[in-house]
Amino acid sequence: MQEILIVGGHINYNKTEEGNVINVPCNKFAELNMFLDPFAAKTVLSSEHNITLIPLGMQRKVSAFPQILEKLYLISTPEAVFARRLMSRLYRLQKLHPAYRHVDMFIGEILGVVVAGDLSALKSTFEVKKLQVSATGVECEDGEISIDEEHGKTVNLLENVDPSAYYNVFAKRLGDKTQAAVIGSFNEQRRIWSTPSNSSNI
Repeated sequence: MQEILIVGGHINYNKTEEGNVINVPCNKFAELNMFLDPFAAKTVLSSEHNITLIPLGMQRKVSAFPQILEKLYLISTPEAVFARRLMSRLYRLQKLHPAYRHVDMFIGEILGVVVAGDLSALKSTFEVKKLQVSATGVECEDGEISIDEEHGKTVNLLENVDPSAYYNVFAKRLGDKTQAAVIGSFNEQRRIWSTPSNSSNI
């Protein structure tokens, strides 16, 4: 395994920006994935593998429906159309009902896929930090990540990203026609299945 890329965790430097564990009010500074299984998170962050972390703050920074939809409306591949319709529906639900107020986080979670590709186009910056996750069984603290220079795990932390560059890269990837799916009719697919292969049996 070359590297572990984690989309999750929350780095709260000054106790002002809260996490997203909304169903446990006393846990103000954890990110939901880390909170749900803090012991697994601690195991991963204690491993010997190289780790890149994309924290909640960076996901929030690139979670604007109008901006990403604007880019997707310029692309006509099946993948882009599907993504645009899905995000448009989520955006409408967010505006109509308070229960959907957090769905814009799905846009931020896609950031992990983009970071795994070409970083140069994202105008992103990383910093090396020593991090530790709380996993003590205390509900109000589990999942919180702190900077621990003495006992923390060295992690490559995404510190900044250009939202506009991110939306452009995401739309460009979905618009790549060389990677777009070719969708045919069922009759066409059945014909392909029924046609004997020209290759010899091995």
